Amino acid sequence: MKVLQVIDRLSPGGAEKMFVTLTDMLMQTNVEVAGMVFNDGYPLEEQLNEAMILHVLQRKNKYSLITLYKAHKTFSRYNIVHAHLRHVHAYVRLAQLLFRGKYKLVLHDHGQFTDQVPLRLSGVLKPNYYIGVNKQQVNKAQELLNINPDQVFLLENVINKNTDITRKTNRNKKAIMVANIRRAKNIGFAAEVMKTAGFELTVYGNRQEEDYCKELKKVHPELNIVEGVTSLTDEYNQYQLAIHSSPVETGPLVLQEYLAAGLPFITYNTGTVVEKISAEIPEFIIDDFEVNNWVKRINTILSTEGLEERMQAAYSQYFNPEKYRDTCLEIYRKIHS
Repeated sequence: MKVLQVIDRLSPGGAEKMFVTLTDMLMQTNVEVAGMVFNDGYPLEEQLNEAMILHVLQRKNKYSLITLYKAHKTFSRYNIVHAHLRHVHAYVRLAQLLFRGKYKLVLHDHGQFTDQVPLRLSGVLKPNYYIGVNKQQVNKAQELLNINPDQVFLLENVINKNTDITRKTNRNKKAIMVANIRRAKNIGFAAEVMKTAGFELTVYGNRQEEDYCKELKKVHPELNIVEGVTSLTDEYNQYQLAIHSSPVETGPLVLQEYLAAGLPFITYNTGTVVEKISAEIPEFIIDDFEVNNWVKRINTILSTEGLEERMQAAYSQYFNPEKYRDTCLEIYRKIHS
């Protein structure tokens, strides 16, 4: 079985990290796996397995039929084309339809659903095979897209083992937030919480909304923003606490990284990771956006003994990389059969 993983570019982001993680895991199996990016020159390429073949399309115009045919020729060398992100799947699907590709195409969806069918997943672009990263996506794919339940799969995100680190005791008043700079991440609220709690907050992420970035710097001049860092495992030891204040998430992967690093965090009650650890570490999860309630909860977290052991137990129980890899291989076997 030959599998091609496809994504548009490897800029920092959750879907892109999963592309890197999954291809690395599959390189350690007997599945022949390769990757394709539409354009190269992005930071996460440095984290790819050096032994993996990476096809670079160098797509300058998404409407070019010549480039689409070139991509199709590469797709046709594989049994399964595993497309990350909806617009990537739509591009591959178009090539498959126009040039009669015989490869099996699966969408690995990293996006949110509303109650309407997304345009890129409608009509002839509807996926035949669908991988969701949480149960809500899987249910919506069956309900809205009417995909055969036997062709809809759940593959919850995980981080690679090499992000496990031993955390040093740290009693400073410094907090970290990992999030790209856009309004949906609710960074201004996190800044207000940490300022009230007496913490220095540093946000690691890339600016995606310039106006929002300027607004943050104006309202919260004390906020530190660090861009361009693609691996944070060596940074976590600098901080006593992490915060995640986005009101809507599918994962998020960064909470798994905090668990692996033994870094206590406070997060709004959203996402698959939160669902899994809510019974084991309820102190970390909060259900409102009242600044004072977050500050009180932070004080509770910092005064609770034995958190690191509970975090490591939760990480080992719920986020097992070997189980993730085996689940993915089983999905491939079902698609390929």
